[in-house]
Amino acid sequence: MEIKNINKFIYPIAIIVSVMIIGGSFMWVQYNKQESIEKQQRLELEAERKESEAKAEQEEKEYMAKRKTDCLDIYKTESDKWNNVQGWRYNEYDDECFIKYKDPNPKSEAKCDEDYPVGDDWGLTWLRRNSLCKDRKFEKVF
Repeated sequence: MEIKNINKFIYPIAIIVSVMIIGGSFMWVQYNKQESIEKQQRLELEAERKESEAKAEQEEKEYMAKRKTDCLDIYKTESDKWNNVQGWRYNEYDDECFIKYKDPNPKSEAKCDEDYPVGDDWGLTWLRRNSLCKDRKFEKVF
């Protein structure tokens, strides 16, 4: 009699275990599929971000190249206009074009030190201006 009672439970238990195995397998496949989709989306976003950064970097380089060319054009124009133009430089950090001129009315070194004091509090800009002044030159910013 006990075997008959056990047979009554074996089929339902086998069905329940089978359903659990099939259900678990289905859930595992769905989970992996979702993970794969999310990973693909992350990769696409990363690729878009890198592309955007590369594009922005390229635009920045093109802008700087154009500004340098513009600065050179300003230098040429100033050279044609004035006979005391000495040179030019472009500061990418501040996005400024500097044209250097020979000063027709140079100052004494003492006057340069008075007009452009140097020291820890004044910084490199004042040091540069002081040096240019002592070399009997000045710069204009464009």
